[in-house]
Formats: sequence, structure tokens, C-alpha cells
Amino acid sequence: MELDLNRINYNANQSKLGNLFLGFFEGLFLDGRVRLQEIEALIKWVEQYPDAVTVPHFEPLYQVLLKAAEDPQFLMANHQEVQTHLDLFKNSKYFKEHTCDVQRLHGVLAGLACDSDYTDDEVLALNAWLDRYDYLKDDPIYKEIIVALNHVRILNRVSGDTKEVLRLTLGKYIQLNNFGLPQVRVSSTEDNKNPDFYHGNVELIGKTICLTGASARYSKAEWKQAIESQGGVFKDDLTKTVDYLVICNKGNPHWAHMSYGRKFEQALKWQKDGANIRILTEDDFVKVLVGE
Repeated sequence: MELDLNRINYNANQSKLGNLFLGFFEGLFLDGRVRLQEIEALIKWVEQYPDAVTVPHFEPLYQVLLKAAEDPQFLMANHQEVQTHLDLFKNSKYFKEHTCDVQRLHGVLAGLACDSDYTDDEVLALNAWLDRYDYLKDDPIYKEIIVALNHVRILNRVSGDTKEVLRLTLGKYIQLNNFGLPQVRVSSTEDNKNPDFYHGNVELIGKTICLTGASARYSKAEWKQAIESQGGVFKDDLTKTVDYLVICNKGNPHWAHMSYGRKFEQALKWQKDGANIRILTEDDFVKVLVGE
């Protein structure tokens, strides 16, 4: 029997989109209030991800939000109707515990940040959400948010410094000035330096390089040839002996897990265990290849 890969990928993308939007809705309701800017942000998300309207049980939610955009009080006045649609959405066959909740976490963070204003109640509600889903503690982004909220978790109050640390952390994964949409291009610049990426001297001769993600520049065979021509060793699989993991940056409009993939997550875990894997963006690695 021949597999229909297009259908498999379509269903997988639907599931990711559904999980992300479910989290986004939860993020909107974290403090029990929904602002007009947050509603506008959700509508902007649907414009960015039009396939979301094909996800089971999403369309009724979207119609409610369109009404709310015209009358902000509509949403709170019809909160129970929204909750009913959310429950249908959440209980859909597309949502699987754990993977679903990791994706929902990323949606929650985007929903929180989409209006560029974190209230104390929202931050405290986020902390409570993390406690409810503490089995996600191995997820790299979950860990980062826990660290960012350390002051809240110890003293149970929110400071301006905590909000700033949270903002900087979220900015690594979502577009803070663009309705909280996911970052779809891997970047780490001098102006917006992502501490997960290496910015030091890169040596290629005798070093093992592994790539992850899609690239618009080269095919896998072309990457292999380019690396080996510089004296490096191309490796398909990530192991603890890899010297450099390169995160390719071709944006994926269906990408709904706001990290850089399993290899990235594994590299971060191994780094904390003492492995000397350095993570590079594709742009920075290409500069090394061409001698810039």
C-alpha cells in the first residue's frame, strides 16, 4: 500500500496549527480579560495561517472573534459560548497529550505577548499554567520560561525586571512587534543576539558538522560538498561528537512549534551535560564557508 505523504503532512500540519491556536486562545484568557489588540492579533494570525480555518472546530471560534473585533464586549458577554467551542476544539481527535501541550505552551506564550503588555495577573497566571503542566519540564522553552519567572516562583509577586527578562526570552521565539507571530526565520544578530547560538571563531578543518531544518540555499548534497571542500566532515545524524549544529533558516508557514526542532533541543540538553556542540545559524555558517 502506497503512503499518501501529502495527506499525512496535511493532517500533521492541521494538528500543529490546532494546538498552536488552542494555546493562543488560552494565552488570551490568562488574566480573564480580552483586549481589542489581542483580538486583532488573533485575526492577524489567521491571515498568516489561513489553513487554520480548516482545522476541526476552529471555524466557530473564529466567527466569534470576528464579532468581537466589531464589539469588544461581545467576547466577555458570550464567554460561555467561547468556552464551549474551546472545549470542542480541545477534545478533538487531533490533540494528543504531551506533544499537544508543548505546542500549546508556545501558543500560550504568543497569546500572552501579542499585545506587548504583560499585566501582573497574566504573568502570575502563566506561572500557574506552568505548574499545571510541569511534566513538560524537559522542553527547552518551558525551562527558559521557568528561569525567567524565578523571582515570581520564589516571592509570588511580579517585578519590572521579571517582565523584562520574560520579554527578552519570548523575543527569541515570537515576533514581539508583530502580533506575537512565530519567528519563522532563524536569526541571531548583534542587535538581537540569541544566546543559544555561537558567535565565536569557527574552525572547519577536521570538524564534524550536522545540519537541521530546511535550506533555500543548497540541497543536502550541495551542503555536503561545500563542507567537505573546506576540510570539514558532514554528518546526517546528531551525536555528542558533532562540533557544530547548523540551524537552516528557510521559513515554514506551517511551523507551529516555536523552537528549532528536535536536533536543536537535543544539542541544548547535551550542552548542559558537558558536550561541546556549538549551534550556528545558517547565515553565520555561510559566512564562514565563503570566508567573510
